[in-house]
Amino acid sequence: MVELWMQAIGSTLLISAAPFLILFLIPVQSNSDQHQNLLKILLSFASGGLLGDAFLHLIPHALAPHSHHGDDHGHAHKSEESHGHSHGAEHDHVMSVGLWVLGGLVAFLIVEKFVRLLKGNEGHGHSHSSSQAKPKEKHSDDEDEKEKEKTAKATKDEPCTGEFRSNIKVSGYLNLAADVIHNFTDGLAMGASFLVSPTVGTITTLTILLHEVPHEIGDFAILIQSGCTKRKAIFLQLLTALGAVAGTICSLLAQGAGTAATTWILPFTAGGFVYIATVTVLPELLVGRSSFGQSVMEILALLFGVGMMVVIAEYE
Repeated sequence: MVELWMQAIGSTLLISAAPFLILFLIPVQSNSDQHQNLLKILLSFASGGLLGDAFLHLIPHALAPHSHHGDDHGHAHKSEESHGHSHGAEHDHVMSVGLWVLGGLVAFLIVEKFVRLLKGNEGHGHSHSSSQAKPKEKHSDDEDEKEKEKTAKATKDEPCTGEFRSNIKVSGYLNLAADVIHNFTDGLAMGASFLVSPTVGTITTLTILLHEVPHEIGDFAILIQSGCTKRKAIFLQLLTALGAVAGTICSLLAQGAGTAATTWILPFTAGGFVYIATVTVLPELLVGRSSFGQSVMEILALLFGVGMMVVIAEYE
C-alpha cells in the first residue's frame, strides 16, 4: 500500500514538474512590446489547446463512461424495454453534461463580472487619491501629460488596448482556477489508475504528461499576457500542481470512488476553458494591427494547438 501511494504521488509530481523545463526555454520574459509577436503566437496556441482540450478531451471523457455502460446494458439484455430505458438514461446524462458545460461558462462570466466590478471601484479610489496628491509634486503635471500622450497614441494604434489590458489580469487568475480544477481531475484519474495496476498507472501518467505539456505552455502565455513576469508565471503554475496531488490523494483514500465526481467536474472545467479561450485569449489576438505573416502564424499556431489535442485524444 505504501509502495502504491509512493508510485501514484511520485508520478503526479513528475507530471507537474516536467513541463516547466520547456517553459524556461521560451524566450518571453514579460508582456512588453518586443515580445508581443511571439506572445500572440503562444496565445493562439493556448486558445487552440484550451478549445481542443474542452471539446476533444474533457467533454468526451464526461460522456464516455455512461455511453459505454449503456451499450453494455443494451447488449446484455437485448430487450426493447431495457434498451429504451438505457437510451433515456443516456439522453439525460448527455443533457446534464451539456448543462454543466454551460454552467462552467456562466460561472466564469459571473466571477469575472464581480471581480471587474470590485477592481473598478478600487481603480476609482486610486485615481481620486492621485488627483488630490497632484499639487504636492511639481513635475507630476509633465509626467501626466506625457502619460496622456502615450495613452492617446496607444489607443490610436491599438483600439481598446488600454482598457483591455487593465482588466485581463482577472482572466489570468480565472485561468489558474480552471487549471487547479483540471489538475484535480487528472489527479483523480492517476489515483484510480494506480489502484487498478502499476501498468495502467504508468500508461495514464504518460498520456496525462503528453496532454499537460501543450496545456502548460498555453497557461504560461495567458499569465504573461495578464501582466505576470516569467518567474511569477512559472511559480503560479507550480502552485496549481497542488490540485493534482490533492486529486490523487482523494482518489487513493476513496479507493477510486472519487472518479464519480468527474461526471460534473469535467464538463464544468470544459465550460471554463471555452470561456477563457473565447472571451480572454481570442479577443487579445484581434487587438491592434497585425501583418499578414503574423496573422497566418497565429492561425497556424491555433490549429497546431487543436491538432496536438487531436493526436493526444487518439492515443488516450
